[in-house]
Amino acid sequence: MSARLRIGIIGAGMAGLYAAYRLKESGYEVVVFEKNSDVGGTWLQNDYPGLHVDVITRSYEFAEMRSSTWSKRYAPGVEIGAYLKSFARRKGLYPLIRFGSEVAEASWHDGVWQIVTTDGETHVFDVAMVATGFLRVPKMPRIEGMDDFRGTAFHSSRWDHSLSFTGKRVGVIGTGSSGIQIVSELGKRGHDVVHFIRTPQWIQIKENPSISWLEKLLLRIPALAKYWDTRMARLRVKTDGPETWRLEPGPDRDAANQRFLDVLEQEIPDPALRRKLTPAEPLGCKRIPKSPDYYRVLQRPNVQPVFGPLGHIEHDGVVDGTGVKHTLDVIVFATGFDTHAYMRPMRITGANGVTLDELWQGAVFSYRGVGLPQMPNLFLLNGPFAPINSLAIPLCLRDEVGYLLRLLAVIERDRTPIAPTRAATDRFVDTIREKLPQTTYSLCDNWYTDASGTQVIWPFTRAEHGRQYDELNLDDFETFGLPVEALS
Repeated sequence: MSARLRIGIIGAGMAGLYAAYRLKESGYEVVVFEKNSDVGGTWLQNDYPGLHVDVITRSYEFAEMRSSTWSKRYAPGVEIGAYLKSFARRKGLYPLIRFGSEVAEASWHDGVWQIVTTDGETHVFDVAMVATGFLRVPKMPRIEGMDDFRGTAFHSSRWDHSLSFTGKRVGVIGTGSSGIQIVSELGKRGHDVVHFIRTPQWIQIKENPSISWLEKLLLRIPALAKYWDTRMARLRVKTDGPETWRLEPGPDRDAANQRFLDVLEQEIPDPALRRKLTPAEPLGCKRIPKSPDYYRVLQRPNVQPVFGPLGHIEHDGVVDGTGVKHTLDVIVFATGFDTHAYMRPMRITGANGVTLDELWQGAVFSYRGVGLPQMPNLFLLNGPFAPINSLAIPLCLRDEVGYLLRLLAVIERDRTPIAPTRAATDRFVDTIREKLPQTTYSLCDNWYTDASGTQVIWPFTRAEHGRQYDELNLDDFETFGLPVEALS
């Protein structure tokens, strides 16, 4: 190992940028590999109409760079992307980033990580950090006849901005957050939209007001900004309910169910349409899309909901499960991502030749969301069981990176690579699995569920996420190789 650890970070999205900043401030040698031409990760690749963050934007900032310029309570995606670029610029991160460098593989050899990019270059580091995110690999459905369509078709994360929607009929397939946002925006713009709804989802109607010039002024004054943030936190509890309703059955869960049913009744006067839009699945078992106006837009004359499974696709449209054909010019597949891909298809080989695919055969897992057994000095950001559905990403990263900095200090002090033991990892995963049956996430099949049937999600509170990192228990780790001093 060098005098200061050399650290290679894979990915320059929100996680990679924050880690790079904290590591740079701590004096480590840092290089970031990014396959795209700029920073931002999912906020660079996703730029469809209507995209906005679905948590209060002030909680989606880094504490090290607060902002008073957001236009809305839930900011448009373009503003999130601009914020991340500004963070990278103001914190001096751009010189650390190798753009257009996609990592093909990383392997552990002789006490170092060799990172190989797709152009054949090899780079050597003491530590590797994987910040590739979980909304990265588009997931396309399998529908008969997809290749026969002669119009324009694309995944929502590969939006065709050269296309004019004027005079075109657009079909949107998918009812996750992207599908809901796209239908809402295109419908408001007056476009002719068909929304294919295989199964209806619970949708949280959350108004998204503009932030006034007075509020923006107040946000520049720390004491008043703190008051504003406290008010927004109280509003979140009022609109969302306490976080415990997803985590354990009881009155809070009952109240949440009633609240969503009341909204459906208020938003959809037609009882027949309301029945079709009422999910059969329990509330909270899937990620809940948020929208200020989806239900209202869906009832406009230019927007047509089509319920049930699809039949097939023909050259000029989609045939639904009842045999009715819907003629279309454009198909948008808002069908989400392979959320269990993580860094794959990147090839990762750890100690004794063990590969990531071998470790994850049948199910993904991690140690506290940040480590893997047999992978010395390899650390994950927002890895399996990170609270991606229950904690704003900056807060999650603050907890994770703070913990990893303490681990790095131990590695540098002892000059010995470490990784969590399999036993410690299994104990952590067992704790997760023991809690999951009490949560709403276990009540249906969803994108959290892996091949083993385990929901890969954090089933505890925000506070408990931070507390798991309070103690640096080195008994949970094993060393690999002899210290440098013993080799000299």
